[in-house]
Amino acid sequence: MKKLRTFSSAALFALAIFIIQGCNVSTANMSSFKTFSDKEGKTETTSFKAGETIYARATISNNPSKVKVKFSMIPDFDLDDVKKGESIKELEKSWDVDGDGVATYNFTPVAAFPGGTFKINADMINDAGEKKDSKTVTFTVAAPGK
Repeated sequence: MKKLRTFSSAALFALAIFIIQGCNVSTANMSSFKTFSDKEGKTETTSFKAGETIYARATISNNPSKVKVKFSMIPDFDLDDVKKGESIKELEKSWDVDGDGVATYNFTPVAAFPGGTFKINADMINDAGEKKDSKTVTFTVAAPGK
């Protein structure tokens, strides 16, 4: 009887392990999201001059499969036909990240681009289209001529 109970316990334990492995219990996340003044990501900043390229880097960690990182830029004021808080559609970009890795975004405001406060948002989306993580960085661009 004791052998049967031990065998049953071992079989249930093995079955539980098998079921858990079949479930998607991903802990994939965006471990960091920052803006930089250089392409290599060495000089972190949230203040940019007019005409200076803005670089953003989203680091994806614990990712067992492929995710999409969607970047969007959002002004903190009304900008032409874009209302405060809405994404500038022309500046949206997406990158696929397979496993752990980094997705990058860059933008160089042209001379006519107004100064002000903006946000860059990064959404991490899985293959099923579900948003799994999101981070935002607020930054400022000096008005042209300043």
